[in-house]
Amino acid sequence: MKITIIGAGNTAVAAACFLKTLGLSSLIYTRREERAKQWNQIPVKASGACTGSFSLESTTDLKTAVHYGDILLVCTLAADHETVISEIAPHLQAHQSILFFNGCWGALKAYRALSKRQDMPPLTIGETANMPFIAALSQDGSEILIKGIKEEIAYSAAGDDKAVSAFLHRLAPRVVKTASFASTSLSATNPVIHVTASLFNVTRVENKEDFYFFGDPMTDRVISFMEHCDEERLAVGKALGIRLSPLLEVLNSFWPEKKNTLKEALKENPSYRVVKGPSSTEYRYFTEDLPCGLGPVLDLAELMHIPCPYIRTLVQTASLYLGKPYTPFLTKEDLRILKKLHAD
Repeated sequence: MKITIIGAGNTAVAAACFLKTLGLSSLIYTRREERAKQWNQIPVKASGACTGSFSLESTTDLKTAVHYGDILLVCTLAADHETVISEIAPHLQAHQSILFFNGCWGALKAYRALSKRQDMPPLTIGETANMPFIAALSQDGSEILIKGIKEEIAYSAAGDDKAVSAFLHRLAPRVVKTASFASTSLSATNPVIHVTASLFNVTRVENKEDFYFFGDPMTDRVISFMEHCDEERLAVGKALGIRLSPLLEVLNSFWPEKKNTLKEALKENPSYRVVKGPSSTEYRYFTEDLPCGLGPVLDLAELMHIPCPYIRTLVQTASLYLGKPYTPFLTKEDLRILKKLHAD
């Protein structure tokens, strides 16, 4: 089994290093010539949950990268998913699998785009609900701290998912297949947590304060707001015929130590304690989790006429504060596809 990793950030490099420990071959695709040259010549030093020095084979040739892998592991920002899909489409081969880490509606976007092409070979398209790794890559790309590796991975797939399932079972002791793309993308924990805490601490971010994200920002009222958003997320899932797990239950599935409250799950987890708060509103909590994570929950709620005052307020206020009025991420066509795939 060969894995192509599309992306060169925290998750991509963490995945490449971890795959080395499993004896799996991988090839990283990056647009940056200097970074590809660096990784091909100098091993990356990993510490934390995965340790060692790893030579990471890399390329800037997209066709070479796509043809290399049995599984194409997409580890880019969600906002880049559609660009990635359009760029890899001409090079795809029969029976390959495209797997988005994490999904954030990437599988839905890929299914919609590739289904319209007349020349598409048979493929498997899938996504995970959450990132398997918590990691931080150094600015120069020479070192990575892997702060945690989750014990459970939930995924969804359209097509023959045997290869995807086998691959994920190598990564985690527990793997759960969910009903559809809606199940995985709506099960993502980051949007509710990151957007809520980031908005209510945005002045700390703008003032570039040095703070731990899962420390002082997680006040009782902030967590209460998250819980209200979570109830609305569950209602959207129910309207789609999907039984989603509450946020606390999902977080408890990731780690060996189980917590009784959301506050405990967020503030007492050793892997979360070391996570620093963002130092800019250009960080992915604002640029990805807001428009591509929480925004789609609002889109679905409005398309299905489900009340969601907390999520609506959060999305609209954060978007306006950032000077970027929110525009829908999901459409009526997306909703039709989600319902069709769930019914199938």
